[in-house]
Amino acid sequence: MNNIFIRVGIEIQNYEKALNIIKKQLDDMKNGEFTEEDLQNAKQNIIQTIKFIPDEQDTGITYYFGQELSGNYVSFEEYENKVKSITKEQITKLANKINIDTIYFLTSK
Repeated sequence: MNNIFIRVGIEIQNYEKALNIIKKQLDDMKNGEFTEEDLQNAKQNIIQTIKFIPDEQDTGITYYFGQELSGNYVSFEEYENKVKSITKEQITKLANKINIDTIYFLTSK
């Protein structure tokens, strides 16, 4: 089983607007409607996040939990190299396999 989590912070009254934006962005990915600059910026963002994994407890737990679930153990260096090698074609191919399955809200009282 593979999962992709899309996490956003929204006000509940903006749910429909946020969902429509997310669906549009997924459609854009499916159709390859993003630039090389978008791709490079996304890679840099992910690489910066990777560098902070050891310093942030909840991020580290999520990282190792994901590896445990997948049975795929990757060092931080390998992870960074894999991110650097991602192509636009790989993104569009994967995006075309994505279906929105579960939506939930966390609220406080």
